[in-house]
Formats: sequence, C-alpha cells, structure tokens
Amino acid sequence: MIGLLAAGLACGTKAPAITGVTITVTFPASSGVDQLALGVSQGGTTIADMPRPKGAGAALASPQSVSIFLADALADMDVTCTATGLAGGVAVTATGTATAHLALHQLVPVTIDLAAGDAAVPEDAGGDAPATGGAGGSGGTGGSAGAGGDMGAGGSDAGALKANGVACLSGGECDSTQCVDGVCCGSVCNGKCESCNQKGNEGTCTPLAAGTPTTECVDQGTATCGFDGTCDGNGACRKYGAGTPCKVASCDTSTYMPASACDGQGVCVAPNSVSCAPYLCDASGGAPACRTTCQVGGVGCATPAVCTAGSCGARVLKANGDGCVAAGDCTSNHCVDGVCCETACAGTCMACNVPGFAGLCHAVPAGKTDPRNVCKDAGAASCKQNGLCNGAGACALYPASTTCFAGACSVGMVIATRRCDGAGTCAAAPSVDCAPYRCNPATTTCFASCTTNAQCSTVPKRKCNGNNMCQ
Repeated sequence: MIGLLAAGLACGTKAPAITGVTITVTFPASSGVDQLALGVSQGGTTIADMPRPKGAGAALASPQSVSIFLADALADMDVTCTATGLAGGVAVTATGTATAHLALHQLVPVTIDLAAGDAAVPEDAGGDAPATGGAGGSGGTGGSAGAGGDMGAGGSDAGALKANGVACLSGGECDSTQCVDGVCCGSVCNGKCESCNQKGNEGTCTPLAAGTPTTECVDQGTATCGFDGTCDGNGACRKYGAGTPCKVASCDTSTYMPASACDGQGVCVAPNSVSCAPYLCDASGGAPACRTTCQVGGVGCATPAVCTAGSCGARVLKANGDGCVAAGDCTSNHCVDGVCCETACAGTCMACNVPGFAGLCHAVPAGKTDPRNVCKDAGAASCKQNGLCNGAGACALYPASTTCFAGACSVGMVIATRRCDGAGTCAAAPSVDCAPYRCNPATTTCFASCTTNAQCSTVPKRKCNGNNMCQ
C-alpha cells in the first residue's frame, strides 16, 4: 500500500467520517512502476494532483490503493479520477481514468487498470450509476472499502481496526485513528526529528538517530554554532559540537588570538589571548602564530626588544591562568584548555578555564559540555547520561522532568507518558482504559465526548449518539 493522499487533511490527523475516494490502481509488474501520479478533478477544475509515494524508489507491487479526502461540499457530485504509472519520474503507462459519484462521509472505491486502460466504480449507497469501464470490477482486486477504511494491495477489512505499527493508508484504518509515516501510530509525531516507522519501534513516535540529515533542521553555519542540519537523537535539531571552529585565529601586533570554538550549546567561545612578547605575532603565512625568530634590522620583535643573533630574547614564561599555546609557554609546564594550568587536569568534567577559576583545575558548571568528551549522550529514552556535566566533576543524568516515553494510544487505552526518575531509570506509569470512548492521539488522553463513532471504543463496540456520548 502507498501512504495516504489527502486534500485538506494531512496524514497523522484524526480521521472523522470522511468524504472522498479510494483509488485502487493495477498495472503490469514488468512496467517497473515506482510512483503513481494521481489526480481528482470536478467540472474541469483540479482538486488534487500529486505523486505517491512522494519520491521514486523500489518498484511497487500491483495493486496499490490510495485514499483522497475531499470536501463534504462535493458530496453527490461526479468527480474524475486519473492515474499514471511512473518510473524514475517518467510515465511508463498510459493514463487511466474513472468517474466516481461521491457520497457524504464515504470513501467511494474506484479501480483503474493501467494495463487495460479502463476503470470501474461500484454503486454508492444511494444507488447512483457506476463509472465507465468494467475490467477491474467493483472495488478492484482488493475488495471494496467501507466508509471508515481504505483498501490496500490484496484488500482489507473495513471493519477491522489495526493495531499500532501495522501498515496503513489513513487514520480510519487504525484503532489509534492516526496513520503516520505509513503505519498506525499511537500519537502525533510533532517533533522535527521524529518518525513512527523506525525498525523495532513501529507504531511509536521515536526520535531519529543522531546525525540523521533533515530539511526540518536548516544548517545555520559553523559561525553561529547553531543547528548543523541533522538531528540530535532526542527528537530535536543538533547544534554544532563542542570544539567546532567558529572563528579563525588572528594576530594583533604582539598578541595572538587562538581560533574560537563552539561549546556544543550554540555559543561561539573565544579563548584567552596569548602574549607573544618579546616577539610579534605573525599572520603573513596564512596561519597566525607567535614568531620564534627575528632578523636584524627587520621585523620580528615587539618594542622595546631588539633582534640580536636572530633572537628577541627569552620569552617570559606565563603564570597559571594566562593564555598559552604549548606547555613550554607556562611556568607549570601545563597548557590545558588554552591557559596555563596547575595540573594536567585530565579528569571527567574538569577544566582549567572555568570562569572565575582560570589556571585552577575546577569542575565544569552543571549543564555545560564535558571538554574531555567523556560524557556521551545516551538519549532521553535511556534516562542515562545526557552529554553534559553535573557540576560536581561527573556526567549528568537526564533530569526527572525528562520524557523517556511519549504517551500513546493503543486499542482504546492511554499508554501513559513515562519520565526519567533522575537516577537513570525510565519510571513506569499506569495505563488507562478509555471505554466507552477511545484514546485521543492528539493529546494522548481519553475523549470525554464524541462527534463521530471513530471516537468511541471498539472493545466493547460503542457508537456516538445524538447527545455526543458513546454508548
């Protein structure tokens, strides 16, 4: 089955009683069709016109079914449905057509045979005339779909609602009422870096893996230290990692300014400047650095130093906290995090350039990135390390407020949202039976009233009455 094709209602929204058509398309297996160009028009006006799936890929199996939701105002009118088989974006079949007589709050089945070029539509609930052609028969090879469901390759039972993770065309097929990314889903995937069809987690909105490219996260460039164009593994856009260069090194007479780097939190951090005295800083070679030699009568020495035998004199060793480039710059013989440091300071979440403590090996403040890159982000679902420091010289865990499992709907139940306990565990949470209503996947709470039967439980089966109550 191909994913839902909707006019005015996006896949992933709750499906109420729907007016529209379900087009089942058959085509020769040898044609190599990998997309279907589908359209609906009324009175010469195009209502829907787009390919499904969106991008070309593997060859499709015949038949394929797609539901197109239309405005209720079109009920009791005739529409023309068209289908063309594409391979690599190029038409490889003739365009098949069929005429359907729309019925209010029903998905009228239509069959288009691209091999024979004819199509068929069964009589609607009001007994109106069928469409032209007849090779496909009523409902095509897959059988007809009722008002609450769609047809797929091989057919489907309009009355049987599917569990989360099962392939779908529209929300009307799913107990959760949500068809997201081609599967029945327990909730609406609202994040920029989430999907509902990831292997092993089908049916649950799950963050995309860290580093997954997405157009939802526009690359903001290294100079900003903002989004890098990929996902962070926790359902959000990833920022440029700690240590990513964001500003080039430069010289100012006898002062060397090392390159600035991102802190992993979206800030471009400038390091301490380094004094080159008694030498000048030299940027002439394209790589700024403190000079180590000079020429008599030429450039190289900072005033008042004088070049003698190629030397401006011994460089003054720097005290702890002063900017440095190498260990030999410091009296302590330790150049750590861009400053002269009292020790090698190699511990987890320890640094020698913590504001207010420059030159001392001090714990990195809570919420900052570990400069030693020991604290790897294990992902919110794990409730383990979040990639940051805890302020006490150790890796921080995801706090107790972190969602480790987003609430979901399943077979009329609310599977409650779970949160980290702050100690590395995703705490359990009770489920709630919504009967006589169903679970609302938009809020992952039980419906309290109804406007359609789709909001009432199926086990036991209930219907929405005139008082907006399921009974």
